[in-house]
Amino acid sequence: MDHHRLRSSPLHHRPPLSTACPPELLKDNLAHGPLANSYALDREISVPFDVQDVRVSKILVHPIKSCRGTSVQEAKYTPEGLEYDRKWCIIDANSHAIITAREVPKMVLITPRVEVDSASAHGGRLVISFPEDSGCETFSVPLYPASELLTDWPVIDDCTMFVKYQVQGLVVSTTLDSTAQWTRTPSEILSDYFERPVHLVMKGPTARVCPPTLAFPELSETAKFQDGYPFLVASEESLGEVSRVVSAFAQDDSPDRRIGGIDRDRWREGKVEIERFRPNIVFQGSGVPFAEDMWRRIRIHSPSEAVDEARTFTLVSKCTRCLLPNVDTTTGTRDAAVPYKVLLKFRANKDPARMSKPCFGCNAIVGGDGVVRVGDRVEVIEWASGIGV
Repeated sequence: MDHHRLRSSPLHHRPPLSTACPPELLKDNLAHGPLANSYALDREISVPFDVQDVRVSKILVHPIKSCRGTSVQEAKYTPEGLEYDRKWCIIDANSHAIITAREVPKMVLITPRVEVDSASAHGGRLVISFPEDSGCETFSVPLYPASELLTDWPVIDDCTMFVKYQVQGLVVSTTLDSTAQWTRTPSEILSDYFERPVHLVMKGPTARVCPPTLAFPELSETAKFQDGYPFLVASEESLGEVSRVVSAFAQDDSPDRRIGGIDRDRWREGKVEIERFRPNIVFQGSGVPFAEDMWRRIRIHSPSEAVDEARTFTLVSKCTRCLLPNVDTTTGTRDAAVPYKVLLKFRANKDPARMSKPCFGCNAIVGGDGVVRVGDRVEVIEWASGIGV
């Protein structure tokens, strides 16, 4: 990674404030006001602090944007993200807008499964299946389509994300199921599921540059169909705190602390699943919720491996959240309140660029190609100051 491209702004060179949020302050204080806990207050964490033995606890790959992810024990990566992660997306056939589960919640019930085959001319296949009651048949497409296939795949240069970002895509026009009973194209099958004309597209060769952040105004990394950046990281401790706060609000029926639309019976025990937030790499062991907010650069490696830039991840910003995590990944329905309305109570005002949005997890880039494994050690080699990354 070219570090001159990661020159950060003066915002992150302020000395840390003396006020801190040590773990002993992480207590339920709903009885003293509508704020969930000490992290809801406008204070900044003193760094560095002891993060104990942090390890990678989960790796999630989402081959098709907004469709179901897969938990894996290890994954290769490049500076554009985990192998196969968000390499494909689904677009509206007319407007070329990239469709997500924000708009079509039942997308999360589409299951893409990577089957690697080194003997195949295409490196294997991506098998795409649907809920049994959908009436849509399973089909498969090449992981790495051979050049002769690509000549017949239309190029769309304006696959559009968030109205303003355009990404090049290739319309996947071939299945690997020619001997099967069904021989419809991916577009035909998916259009049935979406009840409108859509295409499955694979990321094209034209680079898609990531947007700059306040900390890195000259950022020039590239990504695939991720919302903004190649990697999203989060921690089990942060998820546990979100679940705890959800449970606390579900059990508190005081009028001034009521959250509109919350299903009190459903959320009494908390238990928000990490899959709702769609991270790539999940950590465990810091002992402090949202510790990752304060990590500027980390190394992820096994104890026996050499440490180099390819294993150094830079956290470029917090991830501001929308309503997508409200979608239940097992039912494809969107909750009226959880977790978004709860996050607004204690995780807003954390990102200087979008203060009104709640944050969970951090966006990251990496310095080269490598492999990440569950159980890998995570070392903090540079801390952020102020309100964090």
